[in-house]
Amino acid sequence: MTSPFSKEIVAELKESFEAFDYNSDGTISRRELHALLHTVGHKVNSTGLEDLLKAYDIDQSGTIDFQEFLELADFLIKNKLKK
Repeated sequence: MTSPFSKEIVAELKESFEAFDYNSDGTISRRELHALLHTVGHKVNSTGLEDLLKAYDIDQSGTIDFQEFLELADFLIKNKLKK
């Protein structure tokens, strides 16, 4: 899977991902994702959070791994720029 981001941006996103991966298991849980979204200014309710998980948790593990996170970040960045 190719990333729409430069190597520098991927490195920054990896830092952010790791900062919110509180238990360092290599994934972002529902709780961690909610905290991350809140921090970057994307206010979501529980339904919105579930919708994002369904859409971007490609392997249906219940968590977001880094590759899935890159897809989610791309969506969030594009969505934020449209507002």
